[in-house]
Amino acid sequence: MSAGVNMGKTPHSTRKVCQLTIRPVMKDKTISQAGESTCAPLPPCRILLVDDEPHIRQLNTGALIHSGYHVDAAEDGAAGWEALNTESYDLMITDNNMPRLTGVELLKKLHANRMALPVIMATGELPTEEFTRYPWLQPAATLLKPYTIAELLGTVKKVLHEADSAADGSQLFKHHDMKDNKMSPTGEPAGAPRQRPTNPPHRILVVDDDSDTRQLSVDVLAGSGYDVDAVIDGAAGWEALQASSYDLTITDNKMPRMTGIEMIEKLRSARMTLPVIMATGHLPMDEFARKPWLKPDATLQRPFSNDDLVEAVKKILRPDDNNDGCKETLLPKYL
Repeated sequence: MSAGVNMGKTPHSTRKVCQLTIRPVMKDKTISQAGESTCAPLPPCRILLVDDEPHIRQLNTGALIHSGYHVDAAEDGAAGWEALNTESYDLMITDNNMPRLTGVELLKKLHANRMALPVIMATGELPTEEFTRYPWLQPAATLLKPYTIAELLGTVKKVLHEADSAADGSQLFKHHDMKDNKMSPTGEPAGAPRQRPTNPPHRILVVDDDSDTRQLSVDVLAGSGYDVDAVIDGAAGWEALQASSYDLTITDNKMPRMTGIEMIEKLRSARMTLPVIMATGHLPMDEFARKPWLKPDATLQRPFSNDDLVEAVKKILRPDDNNDGCKETLLPKYL
């Protein structure tokens, strides 16, 4: 197979998940006098390839198998999602524009179910707008069609190497630390590790339309040991809150598409008991007076310091650490 073959577009097929497996040739294997291998080789990495174009799917599958990987192929995102709930994989390669379930929708399902699976998106047009609105959907790597087999194999090797490095201590996906992605009937990952002696970090969603403020909040909170996602406005925040679980959200108020108050109102209407800190330049006191149930658990009025932000978060998430053991419901204005 030529390394210069390009990936193009052909009509999708109607096949379900098809499995193609090959055992890589074991080189330099030492055999003992008993006739057994003295060092068992590691099993091949398992890859799920999701693409609705039969030609691309078959070509990529063949190239990956020839390189020693174990490959399953799915005809679209829906078939890919079924495979992810049936088998455990080390990597997924997915197209985006597919029938039944797109690549982006597949990424959202992965994130919502906390499946820590490295993903390469190989597609004709990258969904950059979606990646901007939802940064946590960013795959580990991207390939833009047409790409060569050499580029595909090089990207796969790089991502798998980074995943191995992450397993030694750093996180490839900042939100997750589970490798096995199979789900149990209760909705919990079937292969999830038992709870560790130390508690996992609290997950925080930052909602702010100012990019500099948003990034600063993320950096400060991540530096304090929290697990942080960030979105650009209330509408994106509401979508994130429905797609994943958080321990706290920190929101501005005046934002396009949906304000902070409107997002809180949706939270209360949906009976979601998520704590909220409103960090904004002008607190909507009139709204709080008319609708007391919309009061957030705490407030910060700009300008406030990084220490103020961390302390406010600590008061909400770790009330037992406070001297009086009580949680403040409204923090004083910081000038």
